[in-house]
Amino acid sequence: MSMTFSDLVEEVRHRPVEQKAELEHLLKHDLIEARRKEIYENHLQAVEEAKSGKRIPTSDVDEFMRRLDQA
Repeated sequence: MSMTFSDLVEEVRHRPVEQKAELEHLLKHDLIEARRKEIYENHLQAVEEAKSGKRIPTSDVDEFMRRLDQA
């Protein structure tokens, strides 16, 4: 049986406080891990672009702004 998002929300609302707190903990952990994975994947993509010459890293803000204007 498939549950809609609304059904899920209603189910959670009827749960005891302890279960809600545990769910909150699990969701926060999952969100942190998802964001960490996204950052890592972006890093890998940037490394590949740098290797291929598509992206040239710089710590010079003025240079960075010039590159943005050219894009």
